[in-house]
Amino acid sequence: MKTILIPVDFSETSTNAIKFAADLSRDAAVKKIILLKSFYTSVYEQILPTPDFLQISAEDIETEREEIVSQLATVSRKLLNRCNETIEVETIISTEPVLRAIYQAIADRQPDLLIVGSDAPGEVSMVGEQIIEVVKTSAVKVMVIPANASYHKIEQAVVPCDFEAVARLGLLQGLNNSHSWLNPKLMVLYVDPKNKHIGREVEYEAAVKKLVNCYDCKLYYSGAKDTVKGILDFARDNHAQLIIALPGKHSFFYNLTHSSITDALSFNAKHPVLILK
Repeated sequence: MKTILIPVDFSETSTNAIKFAADLSRDAAVKKIILLKSFYTSVYEQILPTPDFLQISAEDIETEREEIVSQLATVSRKLLNRCNETIEVETIISTEPVLRAIYQAIADRQPDLLIVGSDAPGEVSMVGEQIIEVVKTSAVKVMVIPANASYHKIEQAVVPCDFEAVARLGLLQGLNNSHSWLNPKLMVLYVDPKNKHIGREVEYEAAVKKLVNCYDCKLYYSGAKDTVKGILDFARDNHAQLIIALPGKHSFFYNLTHSSITDALSFNAKHPVLILK
């Protein structure tokens, strides 16, 4: 992994995501971390007055931009102090809305990983409030960092899996090649409150071993009625450092409703979630 892209908005959540990336870079072969700030002012904001009957002028916009440049410089210095000295830090200020700015940065810089912070209870950030759209539409892998998460060497990871999509486990094969820091013990978890797996355990275990034969990997089952709670409880009880979400319609992440994903990210206080593509 050579390049990490982090959208920033100067919130506590964003700051924590940057700290996480800096600490992760000590274990990963990271060469560059890119900090992206969207500075978008719509035409309506420029021509229509605010509720206080104030109109944004060109001078106001330029002043705000200068403040953002200064804030980014400060964040960059702190990041450099926390990283290995060999890592390059680049900053981008985009005049596009957040999502479009991210897509453009991905197209132009081709990062290996996008790291975003999820909002803490009581905090709504510019990036955090669009995190679901970012995760679902990003062209590269996304790691979502909860507001209270801190980096720990990733030795165990939970992979929730709907066995209608068991073939997707094959995507895990390339992780320890493209991400040399990521070679954990894998705990494949099937949350199955209806016990559909009974009688098919041997079949499922054989499929897992065939598809994920480059890892120390074991299959587990959970009878939790709430999928999200079952996954998070399992990750906590088994001291996992990461949850890996498979792509596709049968992924636990993509198969949830918009509100359920929001709940999942809100309830998940400590475990980073890596969404594969």
